[in-house]
Amino acid sequence: MQEQVKINLIAADGKSYSQWAPVGKSLWEILATSISGFAAECGGRGTCGKCKVRVAGEISPITEEEKAKLLPDELNSGERLACYTRVMGTVDVHLPYMVEDILPASMAKPVSGKKAAQYRKFFIPGLDKQNPQPVYQRIRQALPELEFQITVKNLNELAGLDREGRPSLELIGLILDNKYLLYAGRNEKPAYGIALDLGTTSLLASLINLVDGQVMGIVSQTNMQRIYGADIISRVSYCLEHEDGLEKLHQILLNNINSMIEDLLNQVDAYADDVYRYTVVGNPVMLHLFMNLRVNGFASAPYAGLFLDSMEMPAASLGLPAGGQVPVHILPQAGGFVGADAVAGLLALPSDRKRYLFIDIGTNGEIILADGTAMWAASTAAGPALEGGNISCGMRATSGAIDRIWFTEAGKIQFNVLGSGVPRGICGSAILDMLAVLLKAGYIDQSGAVTEKGESYHLYADGFILTDSSEHNTERVIFTIEDIRQVQLAKAAIRTGIDILLNRARMTWQDLDHIYLAGAFGQAVDALNAIETGLLPPILPSKVELLGNAAMTGAIAALLNNDCARRTVDYQQRIKYIDLALEPQFQELFMQNINLG
Repeated sequence: MQEQVKINLIAADGKSYSQWAPVGKSLWEILATSISGFAAECGGRGTCGKCKVRVAGEISPITEEEKAKLLPDELNSGERLACYTRVMGTVDVHLPYMVEDILPASMAKPVSGKKAAQYRKFFIPGLDKQNPQPVYQRIRQALPELEFQITVKNLNELAGLDREGRPSLELIGLILDNKYLLYAGRNEKPAYGIALDLGTTSLLASLINLVDGQVMGIVSQTNMQRIYGADIISRVSYCLEHEDGLEKLHQILLNNINSMIEDLLNQVDAYADDVYRYTVVGNPVMLHLFMNLRVNGFASAPYAGLFLDSMEMPAASLGLPAGGQVPVHILPQAGGFVGADAVAGLLALPSDRKRYLFIDIGTNGEIILADGTAMWAASTAAGPALEGGNISCGMRATSGAIDRIWFTEAGKIQFNVLGSGVPRGICGSAILDMLAVLLKAGYIDQSGAVTEKGESYHLYADGFILTDSSEHNTERVIFTIEDIRQVQLAKAAIRTGIDILLNRARMTWQDLDHIYLAGAFGQAVDALNAIETGLLPPILPSKVELLGNAAMTGAIAALLNNDCARRTVDYQQRIKYIDLALEPQFQELFMQNINLG
């Protein structure tokens, strides 16, 4: 077995967690599979220079090529480029992220609502020498209302407790959904469930205590399928063009998932047979790749997969670690490219809401409209611009990221920087801010073109300088003309989807009671800027609510509560999927929505 070395990941707030990796492995690869979106611009090829981290311990010596890419102060402080660095022994890696970004088990928090499992004390008669009955039979007589799913390992454990002459035996039963006996023994056995959110770019796994609803751990990893395509259509094409493409992408995903599960179980010193239930959400293509199902149907119209309904199958058949008859519950999809992640996200909404828009903005934007009775859904190829992708100065929301931008009454652009205070780029929540500020300042017009006033601020060849190197002792952060175009295209795609669904429902934006924004973008976006740039209709900002990762919230709710799982089925049956590409007014609306405001 290859020697393993310990990697201590230390967040900007001083908190840390550890993981293990083979000796000689690239530090970039270790971090890229541990931290969602870590320095992914050049894929670890050593060209972007964005994977700088401070490292101490046993690492490969620095090369002249790497040294040329670092400043003297960075070299003196122990900074290295992760893509050039290999771990040779125990190392400490100081990351410019908050603890929330590296997601250790200490983030545990309770999830409200009904809990899936419970412990129950009960007694069985001792072994009667005159009329011996097997221990299994005595437990069945004590708990006749339950279905038994105890394992061979558990029966062997009970055999060691069952001694002749003992008048009775007190046991503790682990019961799931008030229906299934999973375990019986002298002590309370841990009972966990795992919720999986399979995103195109990032994967998320949560370990949940089924007895008290506590979130015991959360792990996020970059989806390593990205090397075969950054978006789902590219991955579908890879599967069609390569004989082993489907199997390869399935195995990569399974390796990702099992690595996250191993990490979660290690965090609480648990084992695979402590896991009793899985729920899985994701877009339709990701769910097909997870189940090793052919994705041919997504290559051309009418873009239909092999299933839409919720499905349940044994964890072992999918290659997931678990003991006994552990089920994997895949939540239902809406149709087309609107998946179980969007349907599950509706569980994060207050149950009394009737007329609303639910928008999960990502590379593939998913939109659901409800009028109180019926529901409509559409997916739109927004691209990654609103999350900072395909933006020249874009980066994830970590230390050094500008996360808010505003225009002061004095006529100056101001911004807030996460972490160290030294700006390195702009993250998703500020991308729309930047567009709104340029529009409000009169530097660009509604078409996105630079105005005469903007020319005076347009100090660089192809963009607006947000920070100057002399002012902040760093490289310039520049928002380019092409960046403006990318954001316009993304916002036009989302807004056109909204407009078409409202038309289909014979509603106007004035009929909406609420707009809910989900996903990474839906955690920190400025609602007023979203409205003023035209991403959202001109609704009152107070009616816009930010949900964060609604898909995982819904997956956890369904894991803990069968009623929530049944609600997703009800949602699916009410949703009518609309293929935007077939809508005759799509192109006209899209061109109109390119404009700002």
